[in-house]
Amino acid sequence: MDGKLRAWLLSFSPVTLTSAFSSVTLGTALAWYDMGRLNAILYLVTLGGLLAAQAGVNLIHDYHDYRTGVDTLYRSSGFSHRLHPILDLGLSPSSVVAAGYALTAAALGAAAYLALVVGIPILVLGAIGLFLGAAYSVPPLKLHYRGLGELVAGLAMGPLVVWGSYAVQVGSLSRLYPLLVGTPNGAFVFLILMGSGALEVEASRAVGKKTVVLLLGARRTKYAALAAVAVMYAALAASALLGYLPLISIASLALLPWTLRLVDPLLSGSEEEVRRRWRELRRLWAGPFSVRLVLLAVLLASMVAARVMGIP
Repeated sequence: MDGKLRAWLLSFSPVTLTSAFSSVTLGTALAWYDMGRLNAILYLVTLGGLLAAQAGVNLIHDYHDYRTGVDTLYRSSGFSHRLHPILDLGLSPSSVVAAGYALTAAALGAAAYLALVVGIPILVLGAIGLFLGAAYSVPPLKLHYRGLGELVAGLAMGPLVVWGSYAVQVGSLSRLYPLLVGTPNGAFVFLILMGSGALEVEASRAVGKKTVVLLLGARRTKYAALAAVAVMYAALAASALLGYLPLISIASLALLPWTLRLVDPLLSGSEEEVRRRWRELRRLWAGPFSVRLVLLAVLLASMVAARVMGIP
């Protein structure tokens, strides 16, 4: 593969794109399980749009973190949680931010197509998602610099994407329960961003980037991590017990010990311990297998078993 093309593909942070894939696929599968609706073309357009949106937001975020100096300071500390398009891959800042906005424009185009086929509310929801993505790091809002980025990203990439993907298939936003079913994905996004924030806490402190980890401090961060894990698995249990997912999907609770092992460095309550175990913490998002992909597989299998085989 051409070196430049490879650099651009890596610049999209492909390991993070499992977030868009899992939420879009879960929302689509939920529509099939609940209503028997499954339009493959609409699924692919939705997936393509969300992948473009997330890749674009990643590039825009990396550009602004480069401009503020936080990523340069972070790299000088010897830590890394993923390849940086400018510092590691050698792409120019201007091309990175231009590509970021081009991808978000493509995502808006996908939303416009879905609006023509499904209805204007889908375009509105897509525009809100793109606005939140830009507001994550772009002035004047810069939510990730004000202690709000982790929460907003979790809400957008979990509940909102699952709800929107479900609505694309059924043609309506009137059913709200996909927000609950999508909450585990959002909680996992929140955990990943706390993990990366814990690694760059010194660089963030130096430039005034107020991440959740920096605002809470190491001691209280462990309680936030535990709360996120609790929300993740409580939402799974509630979705199964309320009938939004098949009862058999409650088997997904078996993933709880694995999730706790992944976040264990955050539970130490010590910045020094997190830095010492930084490679271990990276497994939260960069390991050979992702908890959220295994979770997605369990939920998909439970829906197939319930709808095709009649297992409750």
